[in-house]
Amino acid sequence: MKINLHKLPLAAACAAALLLAACGGGSSSSPADPVPPVLPPPATTLSGTAAVGAPISGSVVAIDSKGKVSTAVNTGAGGAFTVDVAGMTAPFFLSITGSSGGRQVTLNSIATAAGQTVNITPLTDLIVSTASGQPGGTALAAVCAPVANTVSAACTSALANAATQQRLDAAVAAVVAMIKPINTGNTNPLTGAFVANGTGMDAVLDQILVAPAEAQGAMATVTLIATNSALGSVTLPAAAGGAPTIPAATPPSDADLAKATAAATVLPEIRACLASLSALYPKTGFVVPSAAAVSPFIDSSFNMGAAVGKAEILAALTSADQAAHAGLTIEALGLAGVDMQPLSSGEIATLTSTSSTSTTRVADFIGNRLGAGATAIAFTSGKPGSAWVQLRIGTDAGMLNWKLVKTGDTSVCAGGWKLAGSGHLDMHMNARIQRSVDTAGTASFAREWAAHVELDTVLQENPAVNKIDVRGPGLTTFGDFQIPGTAGSKLQLILPATGYTHMRVADSNGAASTFYNNAEAIQSCQDLASLPANTPGLGAGTACIDETKVAPGKIYVWTLKTPNGAVSAFPFQINAVPLSKAFAKANQASLFATLTSITPAKLSSIPAAALLDGAVTFNYTQSATYGSKMDNCGLHLFNGATPVLNAEQNAVGQETSCTFTTSGLNALASNVADPAQSGASLFKFTGPVTSGGLWVTTIVLGNQASSGQPYPN
Repeated sequence: MKINLHKLPLAAACAAALLLAACGGGSSSSPADPVPPVLPPPATTLSGTAAVGAPISGSVVAIDSKGKVSTAVNTGAGGAFTVDVAGMTAPFFLSITGSSGGRQVTLNSIATAAGQTVNITPLTDLIVSTASGQPGGTALAAVCAPVANTVSAACTSALANAATQQRLDAAVAAVVAMIKPINTGNTNPLTGAFVANGTGMDAVLDQILVAPAEAQGAMATVTLIATNSALGSVTLPAAAGGAPTIPAATPPSDADLAKATAAATVLPEIRACLASLSALYPKTGFVVPSAAAVSPFIDSSFNMGAAVGKAEILAALTSADQAAHAGLTIEALGLAGVDMQPLSSGEIATLTSTSSTSTTRVADFIGNRLGAGATAIAFTSGKPGSAWVQLRIGTDAGMLNWKLVKTGDTSVCAGGWKLAGSGHLDMHMNARIQRSVDTAGTASFAREWAAHVELDTVLQENPAVNKIDVRGPGLTTFGDFQIPGTAGSKLQLILPATGYTHMRVADSNGAASTFYNNAEAIQSCQDLASLPANTPGLGAGTACIDETKVAPGKIYVWTLKTPNGAVSAFPFQINAVPLSKAFAKANQASLFATLTSITPAKLSSIPAAALLDGAVTFNYTQSATYGSKMDNCGLHLFNGATPVLNAEQNAVGQETSCTFTTSGLNALASNVADPAQSGASLFKFTGPVTSGGLWVTTIVLGNQASSGQPYPN
């Protein structure tokens, strides 16, 4: 009933307005007008935490219901962020592009009103995907990529679907039910405040693997890493915007839950041990630590292939010419999704069988391991005894899966965890974005998936190895890519040409690639398809990778072969995919280092026939927008088309300049042989040099971002 105070008798009016105004008796004056309450100003921000367990460092934007895009903001300490949405209209998508310990991350979330706490995690991305009925992650970020500060109708449609109350409530409820057995604090994954410190909701994120649905009709799953127990799943509809299928959550057994509870201590203990190790490399007042100080952190079983055991890793961590430098950090990003030990002879036989018709051999291998109980954590009498952990050492672009073993030695850290290595030779599959600047200052961009391994590393493993096969998601040939439904192909690496130090890409016939020449990286099939039909060397047998089938976190298997067949194999997990050319072009200043000076200033001033130690220095600046850090510097010298010298200098920790020295080189090939070491070169050259190139490489958003240009002549 609507009550009009002006039509009530004075006494009744006073009673009704008791809390609003004072009424006086015996006076003919009218009662005072009610005093309106003072309302707080409307909320204009959205705040929360971006984390995958470890915090995310990156850039967050909000997109409103009308397609307007907020100003991007960087996350702060612990992944905290606050986005200004003043003048925007709810609801909102939130998206982060960034990295977590080197792992490339693109995740989404949703808020129904300004002023809310709203997190961005793999679980919120699953909520958005479920509520919108379409893939989240990079797929949704691509749909919602802003152009001229607005987004497509497909993006606002997805937001409208996801923000429908019934759909959003159902998605949140489904995810809450999945994590209920380990979410002891009953924290709402979407709107519950938390800190990325390994406790509460952050501990939940550390214990689970969220495998997103990457296409319409695909299934997303949530599993307990410790036991590979399924917690729940969501199957997307055949068409975007449809209703997903959400089965009831599947609680783990009491035995699996007990293991998960025991495993919850693994990452905190390991992180504490690695923090103690990293403390030996302070940013200020650094002194190279002694072997006695570092040794207790390394297990006697340490193995990174035949040539690297405990003595070798200990030497690297106590040598300024190798890994020991001020600010070195070794951090645990999370648990691996599966036991990452090298393949057994039986697994190799299955993987390489010529009679197999499987088009998903690597997926089969992973499934078989998990089915046999080979999870990331090995238990002894119900207690964790070893763990495969995703590590990042320094600012390296790649993510390493290393084994750690729990021991009774608590002399340097209470948990007693020690590094035991990867069990396989040193290599990487880094994502790369490259900028080439010509003499006129015009920039062009290229994207690559590396498959890098040095020849000397391979020969130390087995001197008879002459080929490596790489299998995994998306690998194929350009010819097969153009035929829908064709199965993928293995990538073949063969021995390098003279003057090169790394294994190189082969065409499908096993011969050196006529398109990639002597390179150890391939391009996406989609990028190749954009090239002219008469591009030299490009053919049906050219190796490439189908971008629609690859994502950060995918696992590949490398098989080392001699003329007599396979001799060893190991799994490797990628942590990033190359940034898009459009993103790189629009964000050049934030991704690539900027050269400020070169010594010597001219190519002709580089001394010939003399060791070049200390003779060449590059100075540069970097942007802090995406946390860019230096990786390496490079120098190419040519006499016509003939390589004279190719040198890559380690620049990790050298954030403003790098000076080339023999002891600091990552790779070297020159036309002057080292008389003391067969097949090796000296850091010098002879003969004329007609042209040269230089590059500087940063690590940013999980990519090696290289900027190259001609050396002034």
